[in-house]
Amino acid sequence: SLLWFTKLVQIYESESLTQVHGFDWFQGTGDDDVELKIEKGSYKSSYEELQDLIKVQNLQNNCFAHKLNVVTELEKFFDENPHLYFKVVFLDAGFYNVVKKSIEVLWPRLNPGGILIFDQFGHELSPGEAMAVKEMLPGEKIQTIPNSWMPNAYIIKK
Repeated sequence: SLLWFTKLVQIYESESLTQVHGFDWFQGTGDDDVELKIEKGSYKSSYEELQDLIKVQNLQNNCFAHKLNVVTELEKFFDENPHLYFKVVFLDAGFYNVVKKSIEVLWPRLNPGGILIFDQFGHELSPGEAMAVKEMLPGEKIQTIPNSWMPNAYIIKK
């Protein structure tokens, strides 16, 4: 998703300085407060391979991958980078703890009119995502994306 969004920026905002930031801990599925139907350690990826892909595709001027634990390190990241604000945030996490902390920290950094996208909203493999969204953003209008692989959803910030 990080590479895809970066390529969209390069196509549709070719004259802009828009940056795309991705956050992952690259250790696969971890613990969560909600019971998961996904095996622990699955969805593991390599930070080094991602960096190589960014470089090979010449995306390094727009694409920034940050290796950190969102639940414990995201606030510190933004303390060190207080200038970062976003027009789109794509949460491809699906886990209650990660989605809850991400919304807590990223929602204030989403510009008015910005879009917060959820990849697994309402899917049985990721029940914690919908729980965290409903808890953290009560009353927000959640819209679904038709014809998508997962039951994706999004919220446009007022």
